[in-house]
Amino acid sequence: MQESQWIEKIQQGDDTAFFMIYEKYKNPALRTAYLIAGNIYTAEDILQESFVQCCLHINELKDPNTFKAWFYKILTRTAWKFAKKEKSTVPIENIFESMEDSFEEDSEKTFLQKEESRKLLAAVNCLDIKQRTTVILYYYNQMSVSEIAKVTASLEGTVKSRLFFARKKLYQRLKTDAFFKGRVCEKNG
Repeated sequence: MQESQWIEKIQQGDDTAFFMIYEKYKNPALRTAYLIAGNIYTAEDILQESFVQCCLHINELKDPNTFKAWFYKILTRTAWKFAKKEKSTVPIENIFESMEDSFEEDSEKTFLQKEESRKLLAAVNCLDIKQRTTVILYYYNQMSVSEIAKVTASLEGTVKSRLFFARKKLYQRLKTDAFFKGRVCEKNG
């Protein structure tokens, strides 16, 4: 069954369909909320509030094919609201890692990947909230520029501009970092 059909079923009151959509979106939405808000507990609250708002307003969605952008718009607005309240920062930890933490000795490659992720996450955290959100949606949620424009209620040109300036800031920040400076030389050499 296609997603748009699940959305139509939700609009008709089908709880099973809502559960299916929840299961599909909960993990990427939680990651997005975490990256914006910077706190796992706040991210869980954002996720819960976003799904509540989704449930309450699902009948306002005219085109079921636009659910993803509509839902992420709710999610990002909720995350911005929570982040503004808390003015928190993202902790420097690797949230993209799917392996369990262990005390086993990591290979050098794994260590370098973890260190790159930590540094990159710290650099992304330094962006303003709208640039950070755009980067998160583009790179971590694989959304297109047009989808991000719908989610953030911006023009596509604004999204492209935010990506351009975010990339520029990230490049400047990472090129001065000794770890990445060494990695760039290592990869180019």
